[in-house]
Amino acid sequence: MCGRYSQSADLADLLKRFGLKQPPFHYTPRYNIAPGAETPVITPAGLRLLKWGFVPAWSGGPFRAGPSMPLFPGGSPLERKYSGEEGEPEAQPEREPEGFINARAEGIASRPAFRAAFYNSRCLIPADGFYEWSGSAGAKIPYRFSMRDGALFGMAGVYEEKRGTFAIITAAASALVRAVHHRMPVILEPRHEALWLNPRMRDSETLLPLLRAYDSSLMKGFRVSDIVNDPGNDSPDCCRPLE
Repeated sequence: MCGRYSQSADLADLLKRFGLKQPPFHYTPRYNIAPGAETPVITPAGLRLLKWGFVPAWSGGPFRAGPSMPLFPGGSPLERKYSGEEGEPEAQPEREPEGFINARAEGIASRPAFRAAFYNSRCLIPADGFYEWSGSAGAKIPYRFSMRDGALFGMAGVYEEKRGTFAIITAAASALVRAVHHRMPVILEPRHEALWLNPRMRDSETLLPLLRAYDSSLMKGFRVSDIVNDPGNDSPDCCRPLE
């Protein structure tokens, strides 16, 4: 699962890293991005502001933010099927009421909620770190994961043009992340980013092998302050190692 990440680099560094043009909106570094946030995402057309919480175009009804609008009734077979949690414990859902925040790599090419987006509207979510929590309910301990050199990276995602929403694709965690959580966002190797964004590429046999855990030896993880637990806290303190 990926339920929080940071995008704290300067705009100039982000544009240079991903070869992008100046976006038509104001960019502000973010240290604790939570589901429901409108945040910069890289699409084939360039950098755009999209809302984190994928809502399929076929879901029907007006989209509105807020926890009062589940995509399916709680506990329904459709909810379990499309969240990728069918037949598994419900303790770690990968969908928020506002939409799906994550899409499992396993089966994404055939799952109704994400199939069209996988083939037609893939995106990259620029980040310099993501957070995961360990511990039992009521004692959640936050950890941050990033590249060893602190460099920017691109997480694989899918987006919905009509709704202006996106989801981050997750895979089984690497050895590094697995010590904290069993899932992690798919981080694409830089050499595969252009291929992922290419709208003419629709070969699942080429795309699916890209959706795997990132090399643990190139990353680091460390304990951070509990202030990350509150999505209202968005400062550099969220990213600092806890001494």
